[in-house]
Amino acid sequence: MTADERMPILKANRLSTGIEDLDIILEGGYHNPGNIAIIGPSGMEKAAFSYHFVAAGKDENAYIICAHSSPNHIIEKASTIGIRLDKENIHFIDCYTSTLGKSAAKEMPRVRTVIGPGALNDISLMLNEAIAESKGKKLRVVFDTLSTFMLHNPEDSMRKFLSVIGGRLKSAGATTLYLVDEGVHDKRVISLIEHNMDEVHTLAEEGGKFVFTVPELGMPIPVRIGPAGVMIV
Repeated sequence: MTADERMPILKANRLSTGIEDLDIILEGGYHNPGNIAIIGPSGMEKAAFSYHFVAAGKDENAYIICAHSSPNHIIEKASTIGIRLDKENIHFIDCYTSTLGKSAAKEMPRVRTVIGPGALNDISLMLNEAIAESKGKKLRVVFDTLSTFMLHNPEDSMRKFLSVIGGRLKSAGATTLYLVDEGVHDKRVISLIEHNMDEVHTLAEEGGKFVFTVPELGMPIPVRIGPAGVMIV
């Protein structure tokens, strides 16, 4: 699905979520450019939104900055819900594998490796390279998870990093999803994160079911994650 200015339901300044029904509800998808936090329980449900988003890119390059698990593990998890992330336009900045030891950090196509989630300068440089390589294209970027970076770096360093990187990515035409684990951070850290976002979406479990909340809509969206990924129910 692409934005068509002739259709009032689909706005031009949107980038598809990769979930057709959600695109309709959001009038075309996530804001582009934009920095968007998705706060929810740790696990597959929250990650599934980012997998759909990354896989939906056709003319755009996509980058997953992973600190919680390896690129291979992310690709495998996405495949369990029918989403392919082993595509030519999908790249990884791997901040996880090196923490397991040198022997675990093997060369992979479309993967840049840094020494860990505390290496913010290296991550910043690699994002600069990604922006340069994608000149003229829109960008899809995912931080999986931002919570891991928050736990490995001082607040002041993360405040500066989010401010600089968020502005740089928006200027480059990127829509960036920042996955945030619910219940991990205190109110001060959550406020820091929210301050650097254009939108904050939440995923919550209610009575064994999940609801996705976008503040501008004013109502929760019931969702289900199954073999075909995220579905609006």
